[in-house]
Amino acid sequence: MRKTVLFASLATFALAAVTFAATPAEAGRAVCKQRTEIIKILGKKFNETQRSFGLQGDRRVLELYASPNGSWTAILTMPGGKSCVVASGESWTQLPPAPVGEPA
Repeated sequence: MRKTVLFASLATFALAAVTFAATPAEAGRAVCKQRTEIIKILGKKFNETQRSFGLQGDRRVLELYASPNGSWTAILTMPGGKSCVVASGESWTQLPPAPVGEPA
């Protein structure tokens, strides 16, 4: 059950990220800066730290930052170091890992 919920959550997040990340500059609301600057803002202003990341086939990195109070931000980092905020929200929940050996 946990795996199903986690997979559904990740699939929804991935779909939203792909939708927004395909052309971040065209989204109209995308904030793009150097990765180091965005990370500094997320830490100081929202108390968010990196929780996960994944590499896309075109060498872009999708990163998720979250805070203890539940705020979260997804950024997409380009190979050259520029990052764009592609999504953000509230009520981030970290599920515990599934026990080893549990069937899917």
